[in-house]
Amino acid sequence: MLMSACRHGSSRPPPPSCTQAADHVLSLLEPKDDHARDVRGVFETRCTEDRWPVSVRTCIVGTTSLKDPKHCKARLPITVRSHLETDLAAAGVRARERQVPESCRAYARTVDQIMTCDQMPQAARDAMHQGYEALRAGWASLEGDARAAADAGCKAATEAMRQAASAMGCALL
Repeated sequence: MLMSACRHGSSRPPPPSCTQAADHVLSLLEPKDDHARDVRGVFETRCTEDRWPVSVRTCIVGTTSLKDPKHCKARLPITVRSHLETDLAAAGVRARERQVPESCRAYARTVDQIMTCDQMPQAARDAMHQGYEALRAGWASLEGDARAAADAGCKAATEAMRQAASAMGCALL
């Protein structure tokens, strides 16, 4: 006699994939902006490349609120956790850079072009680059009136750079 065991409805669902864990992280983040999507990508990449264990992916999917975390990162080995933290920090930097006014990004492009102009003395290029780096350091934390002031300042600086470059015979795009 042939017997077969059949257990209807008692099978467990498959463990969450890295994509599902990353999608769940995105579902917890507000607003759903470029930074949130970047964080989602970091979670998927790190999970996939570092081969996060099922227990961590399950923990992430089981998290219902960022205000009540389940401390899933703590379940990762230190080196793997370090990869995640490094990539999340880089996502934070990218988010802050996206907040930089367009006029300041245009200024940065102008400085980059001037750095390649051989007609401008190296000392002048170095001084411009140092000034640019000093300004750039503050751009990521701009808010309100400071952002408007930086916007106006970057527009003026771009025009001054273009005029200086032109006077030296440097062709800029």
